[in-house]
Amino acid sequence: MRLLLITLTAATVSLLGQANDPNAAKVSVRFRALAFDAPIIGSGYLEGSTAKRLDISNDFLSGEQTYRGLPTIAFVMVDDLAKQAPEVPPEILAARSRGTAAQERARKASEEYTRLSALSAKAKNGSREGQAGKISQSELAEAEAAQARLSELSRIMAEANKEADDAQVEVNNRQRDHQQAVAEAKNSKAGKSKAPTPAPAKATPNDKGKGPFVAPTPIATYTFPGDGKYILLFASAGNAKRIMAIEDKEGSFPFGSYLYVNLTGKPVEVRYNGNSTPIAPNGRAVINAPVANDTYAQGEVLTPGEDGFQIGYIARTYQQADVRTLFFLLPSDAGGHSINIKGIEERKQPDPVPDPNAGAAKGGKAAAK
Repeated sequence: MRLLLITLTAATVSLLGQANDPNAAKVSVRFRALAFDAPIIGSGYLEGSTAKRLDISNDFLSGEQTYRGLPTIAFVMVDDLAKQAPEVPPEILAARSRGTAAQERARKASEEYTRLSALSAKAKNGSREGQAGKISQSELAEAEAAQARLSELSRIMAEANKEADDAQVEVNNRQRDHQQAVAEAKNSKAGKSKAPTPAPAKATPNDKGKGPFVAPTPIATYTFPGDGKYILLFASAGNAKRIMAIEDKEGSFPFGSYLYVNLTGKPVEVRYNGNSTPIAPNGRAVINAPVANDTYAQGEVLTPGEDGFQIGYIARTYQQADVRTLFFLLPSDAGGHSINIKGIEERKQPDPVPDPNAGAAKGGKAAAK
């Protein structure tokens, strides 16, 4: 945990420096947030040098936020932001930039690894069950070539993660050296200004209330891959938080559908009306409306064991076209095939009603009553 906090602190120092760099890459995103376990009250996020307050509930998604800034967003407790940002040497900014780029390469390789693993498993299961015809020829060809690519992706992830770790070590070392140099310069300046008399010097007005800078420590950071719309899920990790992001672009998680997120640590299958959808560990899948609106849907979550895949949970929901549901699949202490599940519903908000007098405010005619 100490290493995580050191890393987060160095990350914030770097981000505050990059925020003032006109050449730094920027993103424009919209996001909503949800706390997976305990609510996060008094939190916020940095946009440049400005902190925006955002309390994060564990019962419902936050209002939509618009963020324009560096790809890596930092979430902090707003009380930590009363201090002024220090000047950051360019060497630290460069090292942090290399680390961020390496993390992005590792993320993309990890996503492709998960996709190819699922495709390979689908091909093997289809072949074993005599259902290969349900797999398209393009998927079959990709599955056959997947094994070599999986090895290559493992190498890319290992190298990228090492490069990111090395960059973070450099950031931490340079930050330590920079802080030491600043402290020595301050002490040297104080020594030269000392009067020969033993009488203590009076504090100037500019010195009153001025203390050493302490960089705000973020509770979590996340690097957006690009512009877009996201749902950010916060989970506890000791004294800090970890973020899982779900891309929420148009049509990817429509109202009327279910989004299953598998956090059980093992593969599962979600079955509706006899149709099974495999979900890898830490993977997710969207199930579009399995039944007609205003009727009940029954989903079965199957988990693996020595006796194969068996039902571990039954989710019975009322199908509504204006509601979408997040289902988090969680491990259970009951053993066997059983799992726990947490559901979060979101209801579609009605479109705003136009003001009939809006034209009059601009010099036009008001609507007739």
